[in-house]
Amino acid sequence: MRVFRYVLLSALVMLGCSRVDEIPSFSQIPDSDFTPEAISDWQTYAFIFSDGICTEVEKYPKLSYCRNIDASAGDIVSVIAMESMENIGFTNISEGEPAEDYHLLTSDMSPVISRTWATTFTVAENQKDFRQVMTPLTSELSISVKNAPESFMNATLPLVGFADGWRICSSEYISGEPSRDGEIKTEGEVVCASFLPGAKQEGTWKPGLLITLDEGKVRSKAELDWKMTTRSRIDITIDFTDFELKGIINISYTHRNIMNPRNSRTVNETLKTSYAPDNRHYMVQTIGTDGWTDEKVHDALCSNADKHSQIWNDWSNSKHLRDTMSYCIIDTGFPATIRVKKISGMFSKAEVRPSTYGIAVRDCGDNTIEFTLPSEAKGKVSVEFDSDRQHNLFIYAREPDTEKPAAETPGVIYYGKGEHNAGTIRLKAGQTLYIDHGAKVYANVKTEGSNVTIAGHGILSGEKMVHTGDSMYSWGDFLICCNETRINATNLTIKDITMIDSPGWNLIIPKTDGVLIDGVNMISWELNGDGIDVVSSRNVQIRNCFLRTYDDCITLKCRFIVSPITDVSDIDIHDCLIWADYARGIVIGPEAGNLKNPGYIHDITVKDCIFLQHKRGLDDDLRAAFAIGQGSDGSTALWTGDNPPRGISDVTATGLTFDNIDKSGRHIAIWQYGRSPVTMENISLNDINVIDSKGNRYPALYIKTNGSRIDNMKISGFTVNSQKVTSTSENIKIDSRSNVALTVD
Repeated sequence: MRVFRYVLLSALVMLGCSRVDEIPSFSQIPDSDFTPEAISDWQTYAFIFSDGICTEVEKYPKLSYCRNIDASAGDIVSVIAMESMENIGFTNISEGEPAEDYHLLTSDMSPVISRTWATTFTVAENQKDFRQVMTPLTSELSISVKNAPESFMNATLPLVGFADGWRICSSEYISGEPSRDGEIKTEGEVVCASFLPGAKQEGTWKPGLLITLDEGKVRSKAELDWKMTTRSRIDITIDFTDFELKGIINISYTHRNIMNPRNSRTVNETLKTSYAPDNRHYMVQTIGTDGWTDEKVHDALCSNADKHSQIWNDWSNSKHLRDTMSYCIIDTGFPATIRVKKISGMFSKAEVRPSTYGIAVRDCGDNTIEFTLPSEAKGKVSVEFDSDRQHNLFIYAREPDTEKPAAETPGVIYYGKGEHNAGTIRLKAGQTLYIDHGAKVYANVKTEGSNVTIAGHGILSGEKMVHTGDSMYSWGDFLICCNETRINATNLTIKDITMIDSPGWNLIIPKTDGVLIDGVNMISWELNGDGIDVVSSRNVQIRNCFLRTYDDCITLKCRFIVSPITDVSDIDIHDCLIWADYARGIVIGPEAGNLKNPGYIHDITVKDCIFLQHKRGLDDDLRAAFAIGQGSDGSTALWTGDNPPRGISDVTATGLTFDNIDKSGRHIAIWQYGRSPVTMENISLNDINVIDSKGNRYPALYIKTNGSRIDNMKISGFTVNSQKVTSTSENIKIDSRSNVALTVD
C-alpha cells in the first residue's frame, strides 16, 4: 500500500531503511500576486488514483504538512486545500473504489462554499519532486451598495446553473439533478462569498440580480459570459446615486481572473425604473395673478447625525449616514402664499420654522398645507412634517433680482436658466460670476485678486465633483475658494447663491479685507464640509444666510492655511439661520492662532441669529450651536505645549435664539486650551433666548476653562423657556468659576 508522509520518518531511518529518500517530495509553489497568504494553514485532502482506482486518501490539518507523496509513474494525484469545511463534503474518502466515485460536493443546495484550491497532476517517469501551483476551484464574489435610498430593502443574486461538485480524478465541474440554486443577499452591507462556478462554461450567464425597494422590485437584465464565473473575482456594485432624481440604478460587474488580477473587465448596466418622479418628496406652488404655479423642487444630501457615533464619512453610504432633504428657490413678491404637498407619505402635523416667525399652517386636504411668508426678511423657512428634520423642505423665497447684469456685460461670466457643466470657474480681479434664477451650475469656483463678485439666485453644485477621503476626513476640493493665491485681497461680494453638496469646505475667505456675504444658502453633508470659513480676514459682514452643514456652519479661524497668520477682526454676523447637523453652528475659533505667529481673533459681533438645529453635543466637548473655542487638546500641530493659542477678545453675541434644537444638541459652549494658560476677555452674551420643547439634556451655557482664564464676561437677558437665567442657575455650568470673571444680569 502506498502511503503519504507529512512527518519525517525518523524511525525508519534509525532502522537503516532508505524508504524516506525514495518517496517523492510534495510542495506548493506560491505566487504573491494571487495565492492566498494563509493557504499553507488550510485543511487538506490528497488522493492517488492508479489504473482507474483510488489507491490512497490522506487528510492533513494543514497544507504545509503534506510533504511527501508515495506515487508511481502514471498515477494521478489530486491535492485539495480548503479554508474551512463549511458546506463541503466528499462522496468517498476510503480507498479501493473506482475513480469516478470520488467527488467534492456541496453539502446543501447552494454552490456557496469556503475558498477551495487544488492541483491535479499525472506523475511522470522517475519524478521525485512534485512542485505544484495550487489553483482555485472556487470563484469569489462581492456585492456592495452605494448611496442606498431609504426605500432600499435588499438585493439578491440567485445562483442558478452553478456546479454543485467537482470530479476529483478528472478535474471536472459537475452538476447533479436538481442543480444547486442558492442565493447571495445584502441589505446594504458589503457581502462576500466564494462559490463553485458555472457547471457549463459556454453560453450566456444571466445573473438576474433582484433589487427590492419599498416601491417594488427591479431585476437586472444583464447578460454575461459563463466563463466569467470560473477562477474569477467578480465585484458587483449597485449605485443609487441617480435614483432619487432620475429613477436610475447603475450596476457594474467587474471581473478579474484570480490568477491574473491585473487583467480586469467591467460590464455596466443602467436600470431605468418608474419609481422616481421629478421630485419624490414635495410639490410646491405659489399663487399669482394667473392662479397657482408649480415651483421646481430639488433634492440635496444631508447628514444623519444620529448615526455618526463611531465613524464620520462613509463613502458608499452603506451605513445610511446621510439622508435626502429638499429645497425650493422661489422668486416672488411678498407677502407670498405657498402650498406644499407631501408626496412621499401621509402626515399628521406640519410646522414652519423658525417658530418665532409665528407662521400659521393651514390644512388644505389632499396631503397639502398652505402658509404665508410675510416678508422677504422672513422668506426663508424650514417646512417639517411630523417633526422630521432629516427629510424636511427648505424654502428660499426672495424678491426677484432687479439689478442682475445682462449676459453680455463685459467682465461678467453669466449662466442662464438650465443645467451647465462648467468644471472649474476662475475669476480674476474685477470679474463677476452671475448664476441666474433657474440655473444650476455644476462647478467649483476659484477667485484671484480684489473686487470679485459672485451673485445670482441660481445654484452652484458640487454634486458632480470628486468626493474623496478616508473614514474620518474628506479631501475634496472647496466649492468656492476665494483669493486662491493667499495674497492680500480686498472687496469681495458673494450674494444670494445657493450652494449644494461641496466635496470639502464650501466657502473659504482667506486674507481678505472688506467682505460681504449676503443671502447665501448652503446644504452640505460631509465632514470637512465647513460652511463659511473666514481665515485671517477683516471687515467681514455675513448676513441673511441660511446654512445647513454637517461640520461648522460659520467658523472664524487664525490658522496655518495662510502665511503669515494674521488677525480675524471686525466680523459682523447677523440675521442668519443656522442648522448644524453635527459639529458647530457659529464657532469663533478654536483655531485661534498661536503665540509663535502674529494674528488673533478680536472684535466679533454675532447678532439676531436663529439656531434651528444642533445634534451630537457631547458631555465634555466644544460642539454646540454657538461656540467660542481657544485651542483644543494641546497636541495638534497648531497648538503644542510650548505654543498655545493667542487670546480672544471683544466678542459680543446679542439677540440669539435657539429654536428647539435636538435634545442631544448643545446651545452654547466656551472652551479654552488645556496645556498652557490662555486668556479671553470682554465676552458679552446679551438677550439670549432658548426655546426648548425637546428636553435638552445639557445646560444652556457650558464653559470649560481647563485652568485658563476669562476676564470681564457679561451675561444679560438670558432666558430658557422665558425663565431668566441667574448666576446660580443650573443652566450655566463652569468647570471652575474662579477662572471666570462673570457678571449675570
